[in-house]
Amino acid sequence: MSRWPLWLHSMATPETDVAGCLAIAHRLGLDGVELIVADDYPAALSSQMDAARAAAMADGLGLRVGVLCSYARDLDDESAAVRDATADALRRAVDLAAAAGAGHVRVLAGRDRPADDRPDAASRAAATLHAVAAHAGPAGVSLDVENHMDTLATSAAATRQLVDAVAAPAVGILYDQANLAIMAAEPPADAVGVQRELIRHVHVKNFVRSDGFEGRTPVGLAAGEVDWPVTLGLLDGYTGALTLEYERRWYPDVLPPADVGLVADLELLRSLS
Repeated sequence: MSRWPLWLHSMATPETDVAGCLAIAHRLGLDGVELIVADDYPAALSSQMDAARAAAMADGLGLRVGVLCSYARDLDDESAAVRDATADALRRAVDLAAAAGAGHVRVLAGRDRPADDRPDAASRAAATLHAVAAHAGPAGVSLDVENHMDTLATSAAATRQLVDAVAAPAVGILYDQANLAIMAAEPPADAVGVQRELIRHVHVKNFVRSDGFEGRTPVGLAAGEVDWPVTLGLLDGYTGALTLEYERRWYPDVLPPADVGLVADLELLRSLS
C-alpha cells in the first residue's frame, strides 16, 4: 500500500468512458480517479453527465472522484470578456467538483508569453483566479495551478509567484516534476522547496528525450529523467494524493492499455511506503 492515495487520470483510458475508466482503476487497486472535464473526450465528465452519478459509480467500486481536470485556461487574456468566460467555466468546474465530492480542480495558468509581457499577464491571471476563488472556497474546492508547459507556470518559482499574487486560501499548486523537467526548470529539491506549503496535489509520470511528439517519449516511472523515489522522498509531510498521469490519450501508439502499462509503476509507488 502506498503512503499516499493513488488516483488514475482519465487521460489513461481514451478507449473507454467514465464507467470504463473507473472499472480499470478498480482492477488496478487504486483509490480514485482524476476526471477530465470536456465534451470531446470519452473518459471525461461532460456537460451531459451528472457529476453526482459519476461519484455514485465511483463509490460503488470503493473509489472516489478526487480531482476534475479543467482545460479552461485564458485567465490572462487581454479581453475582459474572454477572462470572464474563463472564470465562468472554472466556476462550473468547481460546481461539478462539489457535486462529485472532488476536492480539487486542476488549473492551467493562461498562456506563456515573452518576458516583457509576463507581469501584466500574470496580474490579469491572478485577478481572474482571485474572483473564482471566492466561489471555490465556500464550495470546499481547491483550485490547483499546475506546473505546465506553455502557461505562466513554467517553473516552480513562477507558479509560486502567481499563487502568492492570487492571495486566496482556495488556490494552491499542483506539483508536476516531470513537466518541470521537460521545461528544464527547477530540479526536485528546489521545486519542492519553493512550493512546499502550497502543494495540494501531485502528478506522477516520466519521459525520455526524443525526436517525437513534444520532443519526448513517455516511459515507466523507473525509466525516465525524474528520479521518483528521490522526488517523492522530498514530500515530507505531504498528505494529499498522487495521480498517475498516464498519457495514453496523447501517446496511444507508445503506451499500452493502462491496466497493463501501469503495473510496474504501481509496484514502484507501493514500495515507497
